[in-house]
Amino acid sequence: MRVCGRRKSLVCAWLAVFALALGGHAAATASEQGPPKHPEVKQTETKESPHPALWKLVNGKSIVYLLGSIHVLPVNFPWRTPAIDQAIGAADVFAFETNLDFATAELHYFIDNYGYLSRGQTLHAMLSPVALKQYVALIEDMHLDPNKLDYLRPGLAGLTLQNTYLATHASQKLGPGVDAALINYAKSHSKELRYLESLQSQFALLDTLGGGAEVQVFEKMLAALGKNNGGPQGLLAAWAKGDLPKLVSVDDKDPSQRVLLLDNRNNAWLPKIEAMLKEPRTYLVTVGAAHLAGPNSVINLLCTKGWKVERVQTGPTPPPPACGT
Repeated sequence: MRVCGRRKSLVCAWLAVFALALGGHAAATASEQGPPKHPEVKQTETKESPHPALWKLVNGKSIVYLLGSIHVLPVNFPWRTPAIDQAIGAADVFAFETNLDFATAELHYFIDNYGYLSRGQTLHAMLSPVALKQYVALIEDMHLDPNKLDYLRPGLAGLTLQNTYLATHASQKLGPGVDAALINYAKSHSKELRYLESLQSQFALLDTLGGGAEVQVFEKMLAALGKNNGGPQGLLAAWAKGDLPKLVSVDDKDPSQRVLLLDNRNNAWLPKIEAMLKEPRTYLVTVGAAHLAGPNSVINLLCTKGWKVERVQTGPTPPPPACGT
């Protein structure tokens, strides 16, 4: 699963603008393609039932749960546990990265207005000979119409390729992930919804991703995309086990990409989460799992600010402490 490297399903699908927002666009493209040739994404194999990581903060009458999401999951993947169900049932307010109610329409608007190269430019003409060969091979492998990609800006073309690759190379049907399920639950139970950022701010990342080196980033993606390295299955297994070190270890983004996609956004979300801890309500905050793992994660930022963060036991054994020893 790669929309920012291997973390498409963890960061945001890359921002699953990310799997859910791009999902409609990628699915439309995928509908024209033949059967997958190299199945990669399988149901995670583990002796234990899935038990994703869950955290809890308490400040007087305020309670905030934090849950890491996989934005795209195999259909009917059993990610809920009694502890997670308890948090869901207790929550008065459900908070997510962004409001995806009109994501498909806004994505198409973004593509129409900001997604295309300047007149006379084509993506294939920008690529090195090696990358061009990889580009053509991927298009042929997925039975894509090159005209649907060749006039897109590199960042958007990369997202489309990555989503389409995932859709066409999965060994089983994939569907919406954790956040989509919780949004549906919250709406059906008349719960309040809140959001940490705007969808437009996520789209704006496309303008800065690559830092002026969009073609180079696109070429790196081409080189890595077709490698059958077990990354998607490994990511799913690590998330399902609540294995944070493993989630961090599979990160293949360069530092500048990580700052844009994770660190800056984590810092922007922090005051909003702290504000929740001043209200006498119970919140369930669900964001891409990559935002909750690593030294600059939301969890570590909260620990650094002196908040008492508890890692909730969701599996058969007690988890490690949230804020270290």
